[in-house]
Amino acid sequence: MPIRPPSQCPDLDFLKRVHSEQKLSDKVRYKKVCIQPVFSADVDRNTIDSVPTSLFGDEVTVNIDKCNEVDIPKCMPVKLHVPEPYGEYNVSHLIFGVSTTFDRLDDEVGTFAHWLSRPSGDGAKLIALITDYSSHRENEIRKLQKKFRKASINIDLVKPIDDSYTTSQSHFTVLSYMLNSSSPETQWYGLLDDDTFFPRGLKPLSDALAKLDHTEDYYVGALSEDFRAVSTFGFMAFGGAGAYLSAPLARTLGSQLHKCIEEAGHTEGDIIIRHCVYKNSKAKLTILPGLFQQDLEDDVSGFFESGVQAINFHHWKSWYKEPVVPMAAVASYCGDCFLQRWRFGVDTIFTNGYSIVKYLYDTDYLDLNQMEGTWTNIAGDFDFSIGPLRRKLVPDEKKSYKLKDVEWSDNGDFKQLYVWRGNSKAKEADGIIEIMWQR
Repeated sequence: MPIRPPSQCPDLDFLKRVHSEQKLSDKVRYKKVCIQPVFSADVDRNTIDSVPTSLFGDEVTVNIDKCNEVDIPKCMPVKLHVPEPYGEYNVSHLIFGVSTTFDRLDDEVGTFAHWLSRPSGDGAKLIALITDYSSHRENEIRKLQKKFRKASINIDLVKPIDDSYTTSQSHFTVLSYMLNSSSPETQWYGLLDDDTFFPRGLKPLSDALAKLDHTEDYYVGALSEDFRAVSTFGFMAFGGAGAYLSAPLARTLGSQLHKCIEEAGHTEGDIIIRHCVYKNSKAKLTILPGLFQQDLEDDVSGFFESGVQAINFHHWKSWYKEPVVPMAAVASYCGDCFLQRWRFGVDTIFTNGYSIVKYLYDTDYLDLNQMEGTWTNIAGDFDFSIGPLRRKLVPDEKKSYKLKDVEWSDNGDFKQLYVWRGNSKAKEADGIIEIMWQR
């Protein structure tokens, strides 16, 4: 039988693309699961529902270059209860500011688009202060701004107010531009790090802030999860989680901008904001549940596999590396189902958008209400914020299939590809589970 070209194996097109991009083993062990969602407003997001069926078994070995030589079993159907997709919402009352370099901003247009893109025009505004603005020609700046606006992002690119200011000082001065670009409808001003990411878009943040009175002075954010960082830098809104100022407080700080910088000196932008708030108002830090500084290093799987309903992520391309945009893409399919968990059989946990983990033992021996302490800087300094933590499992105790990519079908189906890396030295085939969320 002649070997068909790849285009003649349409059911494997997604697998073949990811296989090439991820440089997977020549042969892979593959299985496809079709999720038939049951949308409901009554889903308890904190409950891990059990599915008696195992996610494993009936895998086939596929040689990507010889796709005609294997019969792919019929997609395994599974019904899962998930929250309803988000309806229409307006976040034009929010405005954000970041301070960053031209190249860092250019690299992350798609990342910003995930949470800022609003073709309908009812999105939030972003002011991006480019610290090396003077090193780039005006046509480069315009081209970058056009790239953002083509992605339906309402953005202004601005230069530093004072070239002598440090990046941290410029981080605070972007507030001046934000005030000039705001409208009477603007309720909240968010000062962010350039790698602050909102996986479920801005609705969760908007809903959380709506519980506070934006006509009063409010200084909102989150502490670091690491008590050592809090001990070092103090009680303040850490920048990765964002510092959110109500409109009247933002105006007060804007009028004292340069004075606050002079008084605070050469220090971190987060500290300048805190200093200015406490010197010029009676507002004190309001901690908003769901915001995270994410001061976690290296392996952060325990954080994500806890099913956390995070409003934001941070440090995702520095302290740890995760493909946050593909991970969070499922939020546009079923909203709060991102990182929702299900137990399959007795030994497997599916964390939607992050991983499928097969444990060595029955999961009953794990306290799945506790976060697994997987990161390297753990010590005992995280219990006050995200503890108590359970011990980190050794590699033999869990087999993890991690999400690598996603794809939308023309008919509206949403596909995720989860990959387990085999031992290449032993010529062990990589494992692939394709999850298709059906419309």
